[in-house]
Amino acid sequence: MRFLTVFNVTLLMLLVSVVVLISPSHLLALINIPGLLVVLGGTLCAVLLSKPQHKVLGLLRELPVIVKGQSAEFRIRAEFQQLLRCAHLYRSGQVRLLEQEIKLARQPVLIKGVQLILDRCSLDDVNNIMRKESARTLSPIQEKSQILRLMSSYAPAFGMLGTLLGMIHMLYGLGEVGLEQVGVTMGFALLTTLYGLVVANLICKPLAIKLEKQTAEHAAHLNALLEGLAMMYEKTHPMVIRDMLEAHGIPEESTVVAKKVTKTSLAKLLPLAASHVD
Repeated sequence: MRFLTVFNVTLLMLLVSVVVLISPSHLLALINIPGLLVVLGGTLCAVLLSKPQHKVLGLLRELPVIVKGQSAEFRIRAEFQQLLRCAHLYRSGQVRLLEQEIKLARQPVLIKGVQLILDRCSLDDVNNIMRKESARTLSPIQEKSQILRLMSSYAPAFGMLGTLLGMIHMLYGLGEVGLEQVGVTMGFALLTTLYGLVVANLICKPLAIKLEKQTAEHAAHLNALLEGLAMMYEKTHPMVIRDMLEAHGIPEESTVVAKKVTKTSLAKLLPLAASHVD
């Protein structure tokens, strides 16, 4: 069963349980459209005041992709293999082939690092520039997780605000309505607090934690690339670089895929093995 299916089923069971526990005779007891608008609208306005508008709107557009959590394992394997090919070409002095190879790369850090090495920059300059490039690459993901953290802190506050507004409305009409109407109005007002807690703890915080985990994995991947580029600069043998990358933890392929690509992988590694010179 796919992750989203499990999540949807679990969420549906949770909501049905809450409805049954709170008001079994009123299936629509947890619906409060004005309260939901107060929570969502207030949270969005507060975040737009805290962060640049284009970044907040960009995050909202990317929410489906973040929820799906698309795996980057294949891309990481491809980038590591490309680094090994670049190291082999550079060590063997095939500069023209290396320039053609790097044109096929999609990882900005790898492209920049190989270009600096070809420009004969010093190792210190390469390391300093690449660290800044890595930090710049990670910055957008970190900012998205910060925005989600802000939303998780704003949502409960606006939930309380909606509850206070409902209670004020109830108190103004206290002398004109009966006890039953007071109870209904009070329950209606408290729903905004519930909405704020749900938005914060069921949506914003989990997504922020997910992005922070992706940022940590991306940072580890970039650090491995930087270390590989430094070894490439010193013309370390590609087999040694491969061992270093494996020590960092190259994502393993599934059994079915591994069987299909075994011959291809060995064929790619043969030129590297054949170029070994002690």
